[in-house]
Amino acid sequence: MTVYFTVNTLSEFLCFAISLFCLYRDKDKAWKGFILFLMLTCITEIAGIYIRNELHKHNFMLYNIFLVVECTVLNLFFYHLIKTNDSLKKLLVAWLVFFLIFYFYELYTLHFRAYVSTSSTVMSVEIVLVSIYFYYRLLKEEKFRQLSTYAPFWWVNGTICFYFAGMACNIFFKYLVQDVASSPGVTHSARYVVFSILNVILYACWSYSFICRYFQRTSIP
Repeated sequence: MTVYFTVNTLSEFLCFAISLFCLYRDKDKAWKGFILFLMLTCITEIAGIYIRNELHKHNFMLYNIFLVVECTVLNLFFYHLIKTNDSLKKLLVAWLVFFLIFYFYELYTLHFRAYVSTSSTVMSVEIVLVSIYFYYRLLKEEKFRQLSTYAPFWWVNGTICFYFAGMACNIFFKYLVQDVASSPGVTHSARYVVFSILNVILYACWSYSFICRYFQRTSIP
């Protein structure tokens, strides 16, 4: 029997539910639009489980396609959070073009038969660098911020934790996805366990940022 409710799917669906409650009436299109991204994330995760367990086929192409969506959405959201000048916009557009070129090149070299782990690592490096730049801009601000309730801060916290650790996982991708059948009593690869923990951290931080955003909006007279 296929199990659809895992640590990953439960954390994703819970985060989606919180975003739906907290951001549905948000006037900011970027925050409100994030609901759609989380919904797509949940659908992708369920579809991945179905393809692997019910159809008994590889699901890497599903996640390859989702990677492009993920990279685009996160970069657009970062631009919305930072939004300092046009040069940042041009830099992010240039980065997306570079990523797509690298992404399709890796797909071609893999003959469309494997997950683009190198492209995922490249994306993770860029996300970490943009996160660090966000912290830098935050430190340079003269405006006082109550970080414990500042929604963008917590959103970036979850993002940098997930992608920094995920970057390390992708570097050692081949070792972490070794067949668990060779290890008696082990039902999941090390990569699965690590990413399950990272998913909980990511979606917990994102959920808290949505809650902060909700109280920020509702507290404004």
